[in-house]
Amino acid sequence: MARVKTSNAELLSYIINQTPALSENLDLPVQGQSIAPIGKLIIGNPVYRNAFINTINLIGLTIIKRNVWENPWDFTKRGNLAIGSQIREMIVDLCNVYDYNSADNNSTRFLQTADPNILSNIHEVNFQKFYETSLNETQMAMAFNSEEGLYNLITETVGMLYQSLIYDEYLVDKYILARRIVDGTVPSVKLVTENKTVREIVSQMKSTTNKMTFRNPNFNPAGIRRGNSFEELMTIMDSDFEGKLSTEVLATSYYINEAQLKTQLRLTDTFNMADESRLTEVLGSAYVPFTDAEKAELAKVKAVVISKEWFMDYDYLLDAQAESKQTEWYSPTRLEKNIFLHKWGVKSSSPFEQCCVFIDDTDPSVTSVSVSPSTATVTKGQELKLSATVATQGFANKAVKWSLNDQAVTSGASINEEGILKVPSGYTTASGTQGVYNLTVSTALAEGEYIYIDGIKYTAAASADTAAKQATAIYNQLAANTAFSAKYTVTNPSSGVVRFTETSSYYGIDKPAIDDSDLETGAVTMAVGTQGVQSSSPIHVFATSIYDDSKEAEALITVS
Repeated sequence: MARVKTSNAELLSYIINQTPALSENLDLPVQGQSIAPIGKLIIGNPVYRNAFINTINLIGLTIIKRNVWENPWDFTKRGNLAIGSQIREMIVDLCNVYDYNSADNNSTRFLQTADPNILSNIHEVNFQKFYETSLNETQMAMAFNSEEGLYNLITETVGMLYQSLIYDEYLVDKYILARRIVDGTVPSVKLVTENKTVREIVSQMKSTTNKMTFRNPNFNPAGIRRGNSFEELMTIMDSDFEGKLSTEVLATSYYINEAQLKTQLRLTDTFNMADESRLTEVLGSAYVPFTDAEKAELAKVKAVVISKEWFMDYDYLLDAQAESKQTEWYSPTRLEKNIFLHKWGVKSSSPFEQCCVFIDDTDPSVTSVSVSPSTATVTKGQELKLSATVATQGFANKAVKWSLNDQAVTSGASINEEGILKVPSGYTTASGTQGVYNLTVSTALAEGEYIYIDGIKYTAAASADTAAKQATAIYNQLAANTAFSAKYTVTNPSSGVVRFTETSSYYGIDKPAIDDSDLETGAVTMAVGTQGVQSSSPIHVFATSIYDDSKEAEALITVS
C-alpha cells in the first residue's frame, strides 16, 4: 500500500493548528528548516507536551488508516450495540399449509390458531479486550530530530494499537468460521478434484451457489428455508486455489463473466489455522485448539460460501457512540505516557444464515457416536450432564438428538438438547419384569435358508443339517455378538432351543424381533415367559446422530 508522503514540518504544522494550546503560543515551522527548536519548547513545557500527545492520539487513527494492512473480511461487521449486553436474533420460517377440503366440513376450524414458526438465538458480548503502548520523552525528542520522525512516532504508538486490533478481529472471525466447519454446522459439499481441471472444479462450485439462490433448508443447521441473491453471498476462497482460478480459468476465458463465481469474493491465507499462539493470547480459555486430524481436514477446504449476514459481529459503543475507547495516564516515575485502546463487542455467527464448505474428495459421514458417562447413578431431584462424542469425516454435522426410553419419560424424566438429564423428586421407580424368550427350531432349515434375529442374519449351513445343530449354531452366533449379548443372556438349554433372558439393564424391552419370511421348509417359534419381579430398570439415554440416525450410542443411568 502506498505511504502518505508528509514532511515533519507539514505534520507538525497540522498538529499545532489542531491544538489551541499550541497554535496560540507557537509559530508554525518553516518548510526546509529543522523543527528541533520547536520540539524543545514542546517537550520542555508540560502543558505543551500533554496537548501535543493528546492531539497525536486524536489524529493518529486518521493517518494510520491510510497506511496500514486492511482486514479483507471487513464485511463481518453488522452494526453497533449501544445498550445491554445481548443481541437477540429472530427469524420466521414459512407458514404451515393446510388442505382446504379437509377443513371444509369442520365448523370449528376457524377457531384454531396457527402460531408463526419463529426461531431465535442470543449472542452475548464476548470480546472485551484492551491494548497498551507507552510513549516516553526520549521518543518524543528523537521525533523532532530525525527524518519522518513525527510520522514514525505516530505509527509506533497509536498505529500499533489499532493494527493489533484489526489483525486480532480477523483471526477471531477466521477461528469462528473454522470452528463451525469442524463442528459440522457448516453443510459440507464434496468437490471431485482428482483428475479434474480447475475449470471443472469451479463448475461444481457454481452448481452449489446457484442452488443457494433458491429457498432451501439444506444450507443452514437450523433447517430454515432460506435463499440469497448472488450479491448477498460471499465466497471466502483459499489463496492458493484463487491463484489457480485466476490464471487457469478467468485469464483464459472469453466469456469471463460466465466463468467466474457470481458471488462476492474474499480471500483467506489458509483455512488451516495459523498463528495459534496469538489466538491463545486473544481468546484465552475460549480458544479450543484444533487437533492434527482436524487441521489436515481443514487443509482440504477450497472455499466457503456464506451469506453477508452470517457473521454476527457487533461493536459495543463504549464512549460517545465510538466503536472503541482510547485512554491514557502519565507515569511520573518512568516519565512516560501509557496509552490504552479498549474494544468490546460481540463475535459470533448465525445458525440461520446460509453457508456451505467445499472440501476435496471427501464424502461427509459419521463413523461413530459415544456417550460419557456411559453408566452413572443420579439421585431423585438431581440433574446429570451427559456429553456425546461424534467422530466424522468430511465435516459431517456432529450434533446429536437426545432421547430417553418410554418408561423413563412416563416416570417423569427428561433430557434437553444440551444433554442435561433431569430426574424429578417424584420420579416413579416402577419395577420391571425380566423377560425370558425361547426360540425353538422345530423343523430344520434347508441349506441356504435364513432368518433374522434383531437384524442379525443366520444362514443354515450344510454342516448344520438338524434342528438341534441349527439351534446351537444360532446360539454361538448371537452369544458372540456384543451388542445383542448386552441386551440378552443367550443360552442353549435344550436340544433345538435358544433362550434369551433380558439383562438387568434391559428389563421390559420385549422379545427379539424374528423375521422368518424366507423359510419354506424350516420352522421356528418364539415362546414368551417371565422370571419374576426384579429391581427397577435404569434410564436408557440415547444420543442419535442427526446426520446419520443409524449411528447411536446409549448410556444407562440408575436412579437412587
